[in-house]
Amino acid sequence: MGATGTTGQDGEQAQELARARKARARKLRKRRTLRRNLRRQMDWRGRSVPPLGWFIAVLAVAYGAFYGSVDDPGDLGAAGLVVGLGGVAAGVGWGTLVVAAAPPLVAVPLITASIFVGALTVGPHVPGAVSAGIVGMVAGWMVGIELRWLLVGRRRPPEAPQLVDRSRPRRPAPINRSERTTLAFSGAAGAGLLVVPALLLVVPTPDVLPAWLVLVALALLWSVPTGWWSGTVQSRYAVGGAPFAAAQWGILFNVWGSAGVHGMPATLTAGMAGITLGFVARRLYEARVGRHPRQRPGSASTA
Repeated sequence: MGATGTTGQDGEQAQELARARKARARKLRKRRTLRRNLRRQMDWRGRSVPPLGWFIAVLAVAYGAFYGSVDDPGDLGAAGLVVGLGGVAAGVGWGTLVVAAAPPLVAVPLITASIFVGALTVGPHVPGAVSAGIVGMVAGWMVGIELRWLLVGRRRPPEAPQLVDRSRPRRPAPINRSERTTLAFSGAAGAGLLVVPALLLVVPTPDVLPAWLVLVALALLWSVPTGWWSGTVQSRYAVGGAPFAAAQWGILFNVWGSAGVHGMPATLTAGMAGITLGFVARRLYEARVGRHPRQRPGSASTA
């Protein structure tokens, strides 16, 4: 009996030691994975900004100048085109410097924090410049990505993602029943984000209709192409990465910038609606014309 009990205890101890070794091995693998991912994120090489990214950058400069130059009696300080252009220039310069010098893991929190610092320090004196600078930073973000690519990425290009092969004919991409339901709900939600605010804001006070239309049109001009871009990224027609993230963040920056002209509710709902409607439109387009097949592993990029 004694020998049997000792053998059982030794077996339990061996099992506990084995479990402890496996637990240590799992922790070690997690640490190695975290360190590897951190090194990959800190190895910031930039990326060539596509034409749609430059279109967003142009919109950011134009919107920043518009928000900064609109004379709003509710603001505290000066307004005018000079203030708007000055704010845009400061935002573009700051965004370019931060994004070109630091990886997104560091640059994005730093840019976001600078918005609140600018609002607290400069905002009470020249709120128009702050509004312009917030939106202008998106253009600087794009310029910084391209500058980092020219300085670092071209010498050490990252791995090329597998996109679609445009040399091969398109294939049908029908919408199945579950996807049709999802797209229908998404389209209805996007339309609701435009209709419901209009009922709540415009119907009680019809005088705000022209301003509301302008703000909604500006927000849709930014967010619908971004939603379309999201659809192309999902279907492997385009690369996402830093430029796409800048366009998405830019919608939120546009909302913050429009706060100076009291347009935040309109730009927020219109921005959310535009992303949804742009994505739905891209999927409907692919269902109509088809999709190119994906590249074969090891083939050269033709997209």
